[in-house]
Amino acid sequence: MSNKLVVASLLSIGLIAGCTTTAQGPTFNVYQIQTANGTKAYRAECHGLVENVSACVAAAQKVCGDQPAYKLDTMERLRAPNEEANDPRIVTFQCGAPQVAAPAPAPEPAPQPAPEMPRQINLSGDANFATDSASLTPKATATLDQFIEAGQNVTFRSVTVAGYTDSTGSASHNQQLSERRAQSVLSYLKSHGLRSQSYAAQGFGASNPVASNATTAGRAQNRRVEVRVSTQQ
Repeated sequence: MSNKLVVASLLSIGLIAGCTTTAQGPTFNVYQIQTANGTKAYRAECHGLVENVSACVAAAQKVCGDQPAYKLDTMERLRAPNEEANDPRIVTFQCGAPQVAAPAPAPEPAPQPAPEMPRQINLSGDANFATDSASLTPKATATLDQFIEAGQNVTFRSVTVAGYTDSTGSASHNQQLSERRAQSVLSYLKSHGLRSQSYAAQGFGASNPVASNATTAGRAQNRRVEVRVSTQQ
């Protein structure tokens, strides 16, 4: 028997921790071995010049019984005795399907920072209040609810609500309407859980327009309530 074949067989299975005789015959010896990683395996050493390959295959299959014999180095099935054979004189094998290591679990994605809460929101146009009224529409309350939810874990230093109108109507009427709308928004924020050390609501009438009052679209933008929050001292 070639020493090179013995060395190659040992390298293919790693360090052998133990070796006991399992079966013997005129042309073969089969040993049960224990590899370094704890896998139960066998090594068949075949003798003779003509029948050595078929004897190795037959010995391996005899040890495995009804289970197929697999080479540990390539994980391929051993050839049957009646097939063309070129297996080595030393065959290290395992009975049954080879054990496949479970894939490593995928790493958990890194936690993403929560989006920063906006410091200002605007309720503009005619969809947020009833006409000439301070009553909030469902669209307005939905916007405010989202704002409150975004700041549910924060206690702000201040919350300021400012109301504005377009230039249509008298200055007195616009002032009162802007004040009532600002107060309506602030009351909703406070009663629905937006926490702050201080709250303020103020109306500015038609002052500080953000668009031209000469157009319908511009006047709609000027009819607005702005909510600002601050965490700075």
